[in-house]
Amino acid sequence: MDTALKRRGAECAELGVGTVKDMANLKWQISNGKKRQISISLLTFAFCHLSCRSWAYVPGHFYHTGHTQEKVIALTFDDGPGKFTIPILELLKKHNIHATFFMLGDQIEEYPAIARQVLEEGHEIGNHTYTHFDYHKQKNAAPQRLAHELAQTEATLRRALRDPGFKTKLVRMPYGYFNRTWLLPTLKENGYALVHWSFGEDWMLKRHSAHESKTDSSVMLTPEVLAADYIKNARPGAVFLFHDGGRHRERTLGALQIVVPELEKRGYHFIPAREMFPDPAP
Repeated sequence: MDTALKRRGAECAELGVGTVKDMANLKWQISNGKKRQISISLLTFAFCHLSCRSWAYVPGHFYHTGHTQEKVIALTFDDGPGKFTIPILELLKKHNIHATFFMLGDQIEEYPAIARQVLEEGHEIGNHTYTHFDYHKQKNAAPQRLAHELAQTEATLRRALRDPGFKTKLVRMPYGYFNRTWLLPTLKENGYALVHWSFGEDWMLKRHSAHESKTDSSVMLTPEVLAADYIKNARPGAVFLFHDGGRHRERTLGALQIVVPELEKRGYHFIPAREMFPDPAP
């Protein structure tokens, strides 16, 4: 760590700003008139998180839930960018939230300006392959196909972002595909960590209760029902999966408009995956 980063680290330590909760307490102290020689802003706080914590995804490791007692939830989005990415970004900006967007290469080709906007607004970008192929159906040469798709998406991102040096550090597999035989070794070889989720269901239009028979009526997943399910599954270290690309994403937006303010009222803070998994996995 260079001298500038060490100095920032010392400042963070002196201010006692190591967590989102610390920042909330600090803002409370300032607003209540406690006289303290503090020169800090949300931008400085963000820099403290960037420089004072070791954000180091380990290539080949699998992440899905954070090991923390803080009331933080990683907010993640798949299948974009798409037309609903813009209103989702507006909602996140309104609540000062940064999230992680796992992008598809073919969607980046269609919406390059939105991909740039995601990055410019401070969000994290992950690789969601190029075509959303279902690797559960792949019989032959799966590692080679995956490596090719990831490389395609990276090339597309570099063009869209106009940054020849850009490369993502994390992957989320389509349909939550996972195996240890070839997937994790392939990701490790190509410099990626695998990040999945602890709860998500906004891609489903309806579901059957575990106690219902096939003849019973289904539960339609309206925005209100979705929101209630996400809220019920909120806990420290949760990783929420939503979708900003694909069909029926007005339901996702509607659910987010309920979930975000309600969980904030309950003391939760939303963060990108990079803040949930700052240290090497055990």
